[in-house]
This record gives sequence, C-alpha cells and structure tokens, in this order.
Amino acid sequence: MKRMMLVLTIAVCAALISGCRKNEPAAEPTLEKAIPEAAVEPVSDAPPAPTPAPTPTPTPAPETKGQLGQKAASLDGLTYIKGKPVTFEAGKVTVVEFWATWCGPCKITIPHLTEIQKQFKDKGVTVIGISVDTGSDYTPTDDDLDTVKAYVAKQGETMDYTVAWDGKGKANAGYMQALGQSGIPTAFIVDGKGNIAWFGHPVDGMDDVLAQVVAGDFDAAAYAKAKAEAQAAQKRLYELFQQYFSAVLSGAPIDQTRPIAEKLIETGHAEALNAMAWQILTLPEKPNSDKPIALKAAEKANTLTGGENPMVLDTYALALFENAKVAEAIAAQEKAITLSAGNDELQADLKTRLETFKAALNTPETSEVGQ
Repeated sequence: MKRMMLVLTIAVCAALISGCRKNEPAAEPTLEKAIPEAAVEPVSDAPPAPTPAPTPTPTPAPETKGQLGQKAASLDGLTYIKGKPVTFEAGKVTVVEFWATWCGPCKITIPHLTEIQKQFKDKGVTVIGISVDTGSDYTPTDDDLDTVKAYVAKQGETMDYTVAWDGKGKANAGYMQALGQSGIPTAFIVDGKGNIAWFGHPVDGMDDVLAQVVAGDFDAAAYAKAKAEAQAAQKRLYELFQQYFSAVLSGAPIDQTRPIAEKLIETGHAEALNAMAWQILTLPEKPNSDKPIALKAAEKANTLTGGENPMVLDTYALALFENAKVAEAIAAQEKAITLSAGNDELQADLKTRLETFKAALNTPETSEVGQ
C-alpha cells in the first residue's frame, strides 16, 4: 500500500526533533521508515511509491516559526471545488485543514472531519480542507486540479465539508510554512476573533479544543504551556529512540542495547513502541537483532491501544511470528484484518502477511510452533 518513505537520521538528534524532508541530505547511518496512516506525511514531497509493510514511527513535533494566538492568514487565492468561499467572520470558528490526494493519513481523517462539520455546523463552525502539493520546486498544473476534483468527487458524502485547491501555495505559506509545519494532515482552528487558537493533527485532541473554542472557554495560555511540556517529553523520547538505534546499527551487543530498550518501553507511548518494534523486526539481519524486546514493545503498544488498532496488531503479529509464536500471530493478524474493514490497501498488506504466517504453520519444521 502507499506509504511515504522518509529517512530517520540516526546521527543527528536535531534532525529527529525538527523532522527532515525527503529532499534533504541525511547523515549516515540511516534507517528508512514509513509514517503510519494515523500520523503525517511531508507536504512538499512527491506521491509515495508502494511498499508492502507498514512501519509505524512516531512523528516529532516540529519547531514552530509563528505562534498560537497570531492572526490567521486570509484564504484568498484558493480554487474552490466543494462549497462556498470561506472568509473569517466575527464570532464564527473555522477549521482549516491541509491535505493531499496522495496522502494516506489524510484519507483516514476525511470521515472524521465530515463528522466534525456535522457536529458543529449549527454552532457556526466551518471546516475547509485545502489540497496542497506545493514545495520549493513545485509548479501547479491543470492536471493537478483535475486530480483533486476527481478525488473529491469519488469521496462523495464521505468528504462532506468545504474543499479547495491551493494551486498558488498562498494558504500553505500563510499557515503551514508560517507556523513551521511540514507534515500533513495538519489542521488549524481559527477562533471567532480571527486568531489561530490551535494547530495539530486532526485526530490528536482537536475535538476537545474545538468544543472549548466554540464555547468561548478555551485557555490558550494553559494549552500553550501543556503543549510545550508535551513537546519536551517527545524530544526526550526521540533522543532515547535515537540512542537505541544508533547502538543497534553500530553493532552493539544486546546486553548494551537492552537497558535502553527497556527504558523506551517504560516511558514510550503506543506509537513509539509500535515504531520501535517494527524497526527491530524489519532491519536487515544483524547479529544483535533483539526479537524478544521487539515482542515486549509490541505487546505493550497493543495493550495501550486496547487491542483495537489494526496497525499495532499487525506489528504485534509479526513480533509473535518472529518469536516462534505462529498460532498467536495468526490470531492477532486475523483480528487486525477484521478491524481494518473498509481500508482495502491496508487489508491487502495484512492478508499477505497472514498467508505467510499460515504457510509457516503448515510446514513440517514449524507445524507445532506456537501451539
């Protein structure tokens, strides 16, 4: 399925925290990773090439150039595909979201944004999704606009909110670039005074903030403080993530890498643990491949997500399989397939791995493995 391949720079901590673009040089050694569909993709990159395996990797919060509370840029210059032109009105709240047709995570958030529009429509909230494919070397064409139109038409009522195309890149510059955001989907909440009250992933706390902004009791200062603390914690997590894989890639023995891994498992959130496990399991063969610790990380990630996240279950199933627990891996993968109903691309990936697990279970040397 389509997933954006990025470079996880191991040698430079700053690159991990701020995020690096695909067209920038990366320090060696490196790990390739794919962003999970619940995360983000770089806005200035070309459409991703298909890759058969998900690599769920936590996304560091980028450093911002602008700040919360600043005046929101106008939405002039957009080409509207669905709905009427959007202007900011006193007392009216607007959700401005950036996406692209090739962005897998964006597709996942479309139904959520539709639900947000329905839920808050009577309270004067307007949701606008702005298709953005602009970068430093990008020149928009009519074909690009046609692609967006066809995509929106195909979504139908699933994408039931205002949609526009940012062919000139003006909106991208006024929001994404102005506030240092490089990944999509990213949403911005513009309050009734025309100021940016919040920005982030559309499914990462936006609903609660939006409700507060609409009610007029959103504490921007308290939120900014909490956000800064969360970013600091994320930075510490990435430094630990970097330290672990730097050691692994350098060939350090397990007795040296295991303590770092244990600390990661103790402090990491589900996304980080899922990423850690998948990276360990899919790295090229190395003498210190710590499959048991990968299973421990994947198991905790699965527990933290209540066993209901198909991407996490997929990683957990692979970890079980690589630790000779084939029957358990099959059960986990079958559940992942059930939970991913409606996502044909993801299901195709999951089913391919399921067949691999089943084939291993039926071979003479592994027929009793995991029983």
